[in-house]
Amino acid sequence: MFATLFSITLLAALAIQGVFADFTITTPSLVQCAASQITWTQSVSPYNLLVVPADDVCGEALVDLGNQTSLSTSWTVNVASGTQVVLSLEDADGNEAWSGTMTVASSSDSSCLTSSTPSTAPSSGTTQVFMLTISPSSTSTSATTTFSPAGAANAGLAPASGALSIRPLSALTSVVSGLLAFIVFAL
Repeated sequence: MFATLFSITLLAALAIQGVFADFTITTPSLVQCAASQITWTQSVSPYNLLVVPADDVCGEALVDLGNQTSLSTSWTVNVASGTQVVLSLEDADGNEAWSGTMTVASSSDSSCLTSSTPSTAPSSGTTQVFMLTISPSSTSTSATTTFSPAGAANAGLAPASGALSIRPLSALTSVVSGLLAFIVFAL
């Protein structure tokens, strides 16, 4: 009985999440100093659009494209080539949409770049390890082999890493799911 009620509640929560999961943003190709068209699906205007570093999406924005009232915008990519970025879009109700990770492609045009142009060095995922050996007669430093972190250590750094991307439930989805669970368990 409990398993059936739990299954029904879980399916209802997933169905509700599916209904509200339609707020999305495209993952366009980005080329240094070239125009890029960014589009998203309808939600509650205005939309706050940010360009954030892929390795720290909750950190400081690289570029703030401001509040948008339409469902698209054109952006001259004023970020240095090789920089990995993600587009973050938030509607007036606080719903979020995230693009996939993009690496800014190189271009012979650097006219849009300034000394304060944002860039992040792409992570190679390789770490150099040094070992300090201390003996009674001498002290030396020698380099040892390099390694690449595996599993959770690099989860999300590479789209092909197999790391899952999970979108958190919105407040509305959580409230409705809780009410459904209450009703089901009250019966």
